[in-house]
Amino acid sequence: MGGKNKQRTKGNVRPSSSGRAADLLARESGVAPGFVGFGVSTSSDPGYVPAVQGAEEIDNLVDADFRMVLRKLSKRDAVTKLKAVQEFGAICQERQPDVVKGVLPYWPRIYCRISMDHDRRVREATQQAFEQLVLKVKRNLAPYLKSIMGHWLISQCDTYSPAASAASAAFQAAFPLNKQPEAISFCKDEVLNVLQDNLLKETADTLSDPQSVPEEEREAKYIRLLTCSLLALKRLLNILPEQDRELLKERLTQLITQGKFWKYSKHKTPQVRAFFELIATMCADAPQLIQAEAARACSAVLLSIDDTDPVVLPPLWEAVLHILSCIDNCWTHVSARKGVMPKLWVLLKEGGRGLATSLHPNLLPFISKLPAEVTQPNLEFSRTFLTSVIQGLSSDRATSSPSESAAIIFATMECLRFIILQNAGDEQEQRNIQNMLISEQLLPLIDRALGNPSLQTGPLFPQVSDMLLSWEKRVAGKETPTFQRLLSDFWEGLGHLCTTYVDCEEAKQTALEGIASLLQIMHNPNSASKQTKKKKTVKICFTDKEDRGQGEEPPRETPVVEEQHCPLRNGHLLDLLCQLAELNMVYVSELESERHLRFLSQLLGAFPSPQVFQVLLRPEEMKPEMGPELRPLAENTAVYFLLQRVTVWLKQDDRKDTDFLVDMLFSSLQCCSSSDDKTLILNHISRDLNWSVTLQLIEKACADPVHLGVCVGWLRGPVLGERLVGLAGELCVMGLRGSPSSSSHHAHGWPLISLALSQQHNNEPLIGKAYVKQIIDKLHATLSEAKGMSDAGNMEPLLTFISDVAATFFSSVKGCLLLASAEELLMTVFQLCAQDQIFTHLSDALLLKLQHAYTAGIQSLITHLGAGATKGTLLHNIGLWVKSQLFTIPLTVKSLQVLVQAVESLAQTIASAQNTSCLLSQFICCLTPTEEEWSCVRRALPPQVLKPFTFTQAKQAVSTAGLLLAVEIMRFLCWMVDHSPTVLGNTHWDLLLCSMLAWLETASENSSMFWNPWVQLFVCANCELIVRLSDFFTSPPAGVQEQLPPELNSEWKEFFLEGIHNLLLSLLIKIPARSKQQAREASSSSSLGEALTYIPVELLTQNKLPPRFVADQRSSLPEPLQTLLNTLSPLLLFKARPLQLAVYHILHKYRLSWTAGFCIALRSPPAALMSILSATEELLENILGGVQVGEFAVVQPLSMEHCFILGYLLAWKLLFTFFKASSSHLRAQYSLHLKKTRSLHKLLLHLFRLMPENPSVPGQPAEPSSKEPKTFFTESLSLAPRKTDGLQFEVPHLACSVYYGALKDLPAMVRLWWNSQEKRVFSTVDKFTSKYVSGVLSAQEIASVQSSTQTFENMMVKARSATREVIATYSVDDIFIELLIQLPQNYPLGSISVESGRRVGVAVQQWRNWMLQLSTYLTHQNGSILEGLSLWKNNVDKRFEGVEDCMICFSVIHGSNYSLPKKACRTCKKKFHSACLYKWFTSSNKSTCPLCRETFF
Repeated sequence: MGGKNKQRTKGNVRPSSSGRAADLLARESGVAPGFVGFGVSTSSDPGYVPAVQGAEEIDNLVDADFRMVLRKLSKRDAVTKLKAVQEFGAICQERQPDVVKGVLPYWPRIYCRISMDHDRRVREATQQAFEQLVLKVKRNLAPYLKSIMGHWLISQCDTYSPAASAASAAFQAAFPLNKQPEAISFCKDEVLNVLQDNLLKETADTLSDPQSVPEEEREAKYIRLLTCSLLALKRLLNILPEQDRELLKERLTQLITQGKFWKYSKHKTPQVRAFFELIATMCADAPQLIQAEAARACSAVLLSIDDTDPVVLPPLWEAVLHILSCIDNCWTHVSARKGVMPKLWVLLKEGGRGLATSLHPNLLPFISKLPAEVTQPNLEFSRTFLTSVIQGLSSDRATSSPSESAAIIFATMECLRFIILQNAGDEQEQRNIQNMLISEQLLPLIDRALGNPSLQTGPLFPQVSDMLLSWEKRVAGKETPTFQRLLSDFWEGLGHLCTTYVDCEEAKQTALEGIASLLQIMHNPNSASKQTKKKKTVKICFTDKEDRGQGEEPPRETPVVEEQHCPLRNGHLLDLLCQLAELNMVYVSELESERHLRFLSQLLGAFPSPQVFQVLLRPEEMKPEMGPELRPLAENTAVYFLLQRVTVWLKQDDRKDTDFLVDMLFSSLQCCSSSDDKTLILNHISRDLNWSVTLQLIEKACADPVHLGVCVGWLRGPVLGERLVGLAGELCVMGLRGSPSSSSHHAHGWPLISLALSQQHNNEPLIGKAYVKQIIDKLHATLSEAKGMSDAGNMEPLLTFISDVAATFFSSVKGCLLLASAEELLMTVFQLCAQDQIFTHLSDALLLKLQHAYTAGIQSLITHLGAGATKGTLLHNIGLWVKSQLFTIPLTVKSLQVLVQAVESLAQTIASAQNTSCLLSQFICCLTPTEEEWSCVRRALPPQVLKPFTFTQAKQAVSTAGLLLAVEIMRFLCWMVDHSPTVLGNTHWDLLLCSMLAWLETASENSSMFWNPWVQLFVCANCELIVRLSDFFTSPPAGVQEQLPPELNSEWKEFFLEGIHNLLLSLLIKIPARSKQQAREASSSSSLGEALTYIPVELLTQNKLPPRFVADQRSSLPEPLQTLLNTLSPLLLFKARPLQLAVYHILHKYRLSWTAGFCIALRSPPAALMSILSATEELLENILGGVQVGEFAVVQPLSMEHCFILGYLLAWKLLFTFFKASSSHLRAQYSLHLKKTRSLHKLLLHLFRLMPENPSVPGQPAEPSSKEPKTFFTESLSLAPRKTDGLQFEVPHLACSVYYGALKDLPAMVRLWWNSQEKRVFSTVDKFTSKYVSGVLSAQEIASVQSSTQTFENMMVKARSATREVIATYSVDDIFIELLIQLPQNYPLGSISVESGRRVGVAVQQWRNWMLQLSTYLTHQNGSILEGLSLWKNNVDKRFEGVEDCMICFSVIHGSNYSLPKKACRTCKKKFHSACLYKWFTSSNKSTCPLCRETFF
């Protein structure tokens, strides 16, 4: 508005500002400003954002962070917009409300644009950010509400559910539920303007720029906007109060009179046909509008009745029903016979085309609203309608989907019942309809179901039963003749149908089962309650109010009151049952038909009625001939049938399947009223029943409470109990003899015994307690007898059965161990498990079964009975037996091992089952010898146990047993330390620790015997004990420290720790000296290495290794430290992986001390490590030289190549650790050394041959998940010496770890190497780093800035993870500087960009110099961003302190060596950096001052 130097008008003390003008206009008019003369548009024009007007003009209105974010929101890139929106929400959440309010004038235009963005992530993030804005500004949003409400409502109807949910959440955050209608009403005109423009004016090309947006994207955005606008209009009508809808009536009329609006009903995109939802809402909330456009509405809705898109069908049928209710003369606008009904018939015949669950619940309301002119003639209409619906059951979808089939069945039965109610008169036409419904529809449908098992399990039979019950209720009313006739016709037809299926020698099993199921459901509807509950939302309950006039709509969702859950009240069902049973019995008696016998069992199971049993007996069979006890009972026809028929069938020898006959037995017993009678009958029947039938009888009784109540007297009676005791004895005798028993005994005897012992009823044994005790006694006696027998026969099956029975008994029956015989059995089982298999002759499989049995018994004993270990208890007796075995029986090493393992397993079981630790302590006390017993042990032990062992070749045979005994003692001590350290007293700990140290000293003195595998086993067990003790004393379990002897911890630290690790260090050095046997000694080195990882740093500094120095090696380190480095570093290349890793862990642990020592005088990294690198570089070149950079070289685990590469990479990891701990000026020196030797150059080339092309961690799921995939760069590297699995991934993972360390600690050098590579390598490195490393490294760099506790005077640093930005603000006095550091996508290969923020009081040239300096520091220094900022701050501080810049590099602090300008010219007095002068002199070939050109002295 005029020139820069133009005179300002007098009195105008403030410059003009477009931002303030926009704010003023918005506050006065309540509309977000566009350019002057233009209103708010819904198109995607860029609109006003602060960046357009310049940052300087709106400093007072918009915060700097908001200004930067709003500038990014105008970008086209979706990722940029997404990050900007996320950052906008984060800033809104962090800043104060007064700051956030400044952005409100510019938010509406931006929101209206990005809320309709093509990228769904942007839309979701926009709504989430909007919620944060709303929570901050609250009521201050009101002036801008009208300009955003339209798009806000559209966003709540977004087709992407997360975006819609986020918009709704923002809306609820702004307005409570009771205020939402008021807010919508306030903006209703503006909302309708937006929706009307979207529906009538906008096109795909007006919404998006055709020149820059692809056609597919433009069309998708337009379709989405149409869909959301239609749904938003529906939502608007739903929310608005009635008076507001009246105010919009005229404008809504303008909308629906447009032809384009009605064309949406035929739109090719299903989403747009959500139009029908809007029509249904209009019919409900604004019926006058639809009635005014009745012709168009009826045509659009009713003629689309065959639309079967899954998205469209539910709202379409809702609209159909609303149209029928809303428009009285709707059928005058369309032809029902030609345009609507033919489409419906086709749709129904095809089963709704897979949408029956959505379509068919609407059929009953639909036909109930049809006028007479549409349904005439009623007979043909009803026949066509129901035939079409039932035919849909044959469709592919209905036959394969139970839910589809059920929906069709429900609709069929509901409509059939409705049509019958509508035609319940006695006129001829009504009778014809009734006959048609029964004979042509209902009975054929039942016939179809009898041949189809899936229909039998569906809702058809319960629906038929429900319908019959309702008809019977109506018989008592005024419609008695009609419903009597209906019932009579139905039962007559059903009887004929069932008789047809039953009266056939080859009757179909499916049909017979279907008939039985139908009759059972009719008799007891509760048996099908699951089916009746499936569709309660669409179930129609026809009550007495249903006899209203024709045309009235029945209620669609009437609460279902099932008072008819009772048997049918007339005799039709019983007559049919008797008829079928009598017919069925003919085939059973005369033809011995098995399928008819099964059918009879099903009938009797459903109807245990005396009348049915009566027809099953012939007249000549009615005279009972039996004993005096049963003669009175035989008067009952059911009992007589059981005794004369069922029992005979059960005892047939050639009958294999008796399951259904047992069901028939229970059906007969249900007709007995007295429990004593039932027990008497069962006692009579079971005396000579086959064991298989007895087993089935008990199994069915246990499975059904009703059956159990019938049998409980028999189960606990003497007849069954004595039979079972006899069976157990017979089985045991046969097993001891080893003779094969009958198949029935083996197949059913043991399962029967197990079942009888394991089941309970009312917390009592299933059979009598006395019989349980007798059976357990027999099992125990048999097991005890078998324990002492060796070759008396094959007892494996016998013991297997007994162990299975015992395990089931112990685990199933609570309180089972209250029986003394059960406790004795458990004791015997444990004794078998604790003895050597040489003596017990048990197989491994049988031993596992016995272990399972006693484990179950011990758990039951502790869990249910709260057992103790006091005198006389089972655990106390076990402890006494174990000690007796140790003291009185000569045990071999194997026998001792078995005994120790059994006791250890028992202790673990006790530890896992107990609630407190006291029981385990008591048990261990039982095992602990008394003082007298200890003295006996000491006298009995051989001398080598009490003295240090000597492993000489002469005594090899003698010492092996002693070694193995010592190994077992060590293992037991390990277990004690892990599980029960508090049991050990002061003397026990002294014995343990002194023995451990003595064993280690012996091993060290006899290291020449390490070739012996028994010696290696001894060393490994000793090291394992050291590891357990180190773990224990490093972090003791909670509450244990207080219970230990008071001096134990100090003794460990002051005496044992030093002795242990000095011996371990010496052993570690001795193993490599024996290089010829190193393959054999790998296990020893692994154990030693793991034990040495616990060595304290102090012991490393004071190690007692023999001195080892290298000639001409410059070092100012203490002698022990230099010796440690020179001794251990070469072991990184030792050809045993565990030893290599142990050395790495030791040197890594001591990194701080030796780094501090080197920092004193050295100009290069440690010579010991550099010698490792130089020794292996040539080897790696020979191994990997043939592999191109970027290809993956597979390294065979544990090969020679694997050892060399592993040592090389471990040395580099140690070098990076050393480098990271050095100061910044020393890092520059070390970088120069690495650059000079080209070591890093060679490393990086090798790494890109060792890293896989896809460094994903193996074992991840194939399908993508929301989480980032795990790679070798995101997961930590495990370098455990004992690791054995996944070794093929160790070198690739280690290579990735080393590359990550190089990028993190030496970014400038890696960047320099990358820029010097050829094009192929350059591209390979860039792609790999960008894809797998940059994101992880950038996130860690940003996180380190955010979590840093380092503080800078006069400078504040903060980071933004979403945008990879670091912002540094430097302020001193009146000077204010803001810098924005942006990490590149391929960080750290790409250059870090430094952008300017705000600055105050700094000249432009100085500002540029400082930005250049910061960029230089960040690019050329090998460190983090915080370190670069620290250097830059020091440079600026020095500048303010008066230190002049070097006139060559124009910086106070040198960019590489971080020195100050110290070399001054004698003439001009200017100071320069030494490095800058050297470069100046060498490049110019002159020795003059760069500034004054005088000779520089």
